[in-house]
Amino acid sequence: MTSPVVWQDAFDRATAAAAPLGLKVKDILAQDLDPGTDPWVYFETASAASGRLGVGEILNEETGQIWLHLMVQRGTGAIDAVQKRKILSIAFRVPVEYLPKGLYYDDQGFDPPAKDETGNWVRFSLMVDYRYQDIVLPAS
Repeated sequence: MTSPVVWQDAFDRATAAAAPLGLKVKDILAQDLDPGTDPWVYFETASAASGRLGVGEILNEETGQIWLHLMVQRGTGAIDAVQKRKILSIAFRVPVEYLPKGLYYDDQGFDPPAKDETGNWVRFSLMVDYRYQDIVLPAS
């Protein structure tokens, strides 16, 4: 399970990086009624794991992946899509003023479009590994 703080921070970063590119970032689990023909980014969280950082500890670490799928029309060429995906990648590598306490973005992976993919849209995916540590404080 992805913590809400991780989901929101990653979605906000992706949205901020995509806006100057004219890209909309869409929650992959939200109903999409936009029949547009412009490129967009699907945002989703992949597998995540959570475990205590020591037996009996109240400190917990969650690890997982954030996926950004840049969708572009077939026939528009790869270089523009690769450049846009690189800008999205940088959004998870640059220092920012505000980063939620305990959240760290680590390695990234770039998934090429499938050769046998059919249809009018091609997917250029970016995967961002994250770690999120939080602590459960006793009620006072």
